[in-house]
Amino acid sequence: MDDVLAWTHAALKSRDLHPLLIIATFILEFLAIHPFHDGNGRLSRALTNLMLLQAGYEYIPYVSLEEIIENRKDAYYFSLRGAQRHHKTEREDISTWIVFLLEALVSQAEDARLLIERQDPERLLSERQLTIFTLFTSKAELTPREIVLQTEIPLPTVKQVLARLVALKLVKRIGLGRATRYRKFDRAPASR
Repeated sequence: MDDVLAWTHAALKSRDLHPLLIIATFILEFLAIHPFHDGNGRLSRALTNLMLLQAGYEYIPYVSLEEIIENRKDAYYFSLRGAQRHHKTEREDISTWIVFLLEALVSQAEDARLLIERQDPERLLSERQLTIFTLFTSKAELTPREIVLQTEIPLPTVKQVLARLVALKLVKRIGLGRATRYRKFDRAPASR
């Protein structure tokens, strides 16, 4: 397991391979090693989520990869068996596993996109995010410092929340540096 962790860390740091290929390879190796008596599958999916978040895939918490895999359980086991059949031999081929995982991730991303594009992306917000977003109903523009004064939420948290609101296209950033302010994003009604 130490070798797999060292390789994964080095590969992610070097950026020679796409992070999704590194994550897929790590998970395959983790499942082949099977380090625990029970729960390796569930832990592998939790590790997948963690690694995807660390790689910048911010939509991960909003759509369950676990559920997507559960709905494709036969394909999941088929792809794993196919990839592990010749594991650590000259005939090793992990393409079935990589294709399965990438298809699951595409499905997860598509589900997240649909969720975000709905009329009510506000329901994706945490309590703090909603508190800050609600401030924009009474003010046309706000600076991060104004938000801190009105909410007593620490500035670093306010900046993280504003970045999230910008990503969800709920607010837009205006200006740079100390002059940065935010305005509620004008949303056109969704067509049905």
